[in-house]
Amino acid sequence: MNKELDLNSQKEFFEAEKLFKEKKFNNSLTRYQNILKKFPNHPAVLNNIGQIFELQGKYEKAMEAFKKCHEINSNEKIFIHNLANIYFLRKDFINSMPLLKKVIDIGLDHEGNCEKYAICLFNTKAFKETKDFITSIHLKYPKNDLLNRLLGKSLLNLNSHVEGLKYLQSSHGFIQLTPNGIKYLT
Repeated sequence: MNKELDLNSQKEFFEAEKLFKEKKFNNSLTRYQNILKKFPNHPAVLNNIGQIFELQGKYEKAMEAFKKCHEINSNEKIFIHNLANIYFLRKDFINSMPLLKKVIDIGLDHEGNCEKYAICLFNTKAFKETKDFITSIHLKYPKNDLLNRLLGKSLLNLNSHVEGLKYLQSSHGFIQLTPNGIKYLT
């Protein structure tokens, strides 16, 4: 939290955090919105409001808050991550992809972010890029079923059938060979 909040707003901020931890999201949201009236561009307040909206499934409102945070400080890891994630949850893979790539490049390359980035690449039919990315992180996450499935499907789309089937069979996803080709059962 920035020190620019006055004493009353700081108290309200801490109360809002407490309510959030108690899963009293509407009460927490009300407190944060009260602070926002005085400090409309306070990134920590905006970020926390975005988090509440995201948890409530109000992705449009969450995106507004996260976009504002990102406009205020486009280099802050958490703001980049939250904006990437909300685009991803809305299945807006085109806008999520560059932000996820940036998140991964600045060191937030945990498994979940890598999975999301690979899903974005695959769903935009960037099969070679999907293959290259997953191959580059495969040593770090060799047993990740989702990544192995996406790698296998990408290889099949690139006409590397034997290698693609190997990755599909190593994952827990099931495939079925049909007269018309391969059918994905999961």
